Amino acid sequence: MESIYASKKTLLISLLSTIAFASVISFFPQYYGYLLVAYFIIVPAIMIKYMSKQIKQMRVPSGGKVLMVEDAKELFDEDPQGDEIMKAQMKQNMIGMLPLLILIGFGLTLWPLIEHVPDPWIRFAAIFAYFESYSVMNYLLSKKMMKMSKDILRPVFQYKVTDKGIQIKPFGSIAFPLKDYEIRLVKESSAVDLISKRDGQQSYRIYSKNPEKLLNILREKGLAEA
Repeated sequence: MESIYASKKTLLISLLSTIAFASVISFFPQYYGYLLVAYFIIVPAIMIKYMSKQIKQMRVPSGGKVLMVEDAKELFDEDPQGDEIMKAQMKQNMIGMLPLLILIGFGLTLWPLIEHVPDPWIRFAAIFAYFESYSVMNYLLSKKMMKMSKDILRPVFQYKVTDKGIQIKPFGSIAFPLKDYEIRLVKESSAVDLISKRDGQQSYRIYSKNPEKLLNILREKGLAEA
């Protein structure tokens, strides 16, 4: 699954949007209000379309025969690798927040200076560099996070397995077949790992009081072609 921030199409849209924004601020400030209205219409529409597509790809079809139901929070608490898993997730989250923190920092320091640049062409260049630096940094960090996601395990301990996939509580799902995952039994953690084979796809550690049964289900049903 490709992050919206790591998409080359999104990078192109960002480039065109920055040119439009910088042009209006620098040369046509009287149209600034119209620009804001357009922004708050177009950006949510793009986000809704993208998120709908991603949710549709991830969602396990409703129905199906229930094969296993599990609630094993205590197994995650007892996992000898639990602290390591949580630290990796925290690191990933911090990297994800970095672009926003830098943008806020720039907004409090550089933006007030840029707004008052008298020459419109210099102001245009400064605004363009300001926002495109952020977009490129966000793109590169998103690419890095996509590569990290397959190496960072998401713990799953409340879920239902059907012949259609795994329904995770409180939200999330993993649809069958699991052709893009390597399935590993981790006895010391009472879990089965689903290790992603491609960038941008999350890996999982699925805890179970009967991990051998879970392993057999995932191999028999999860690897079968729909």
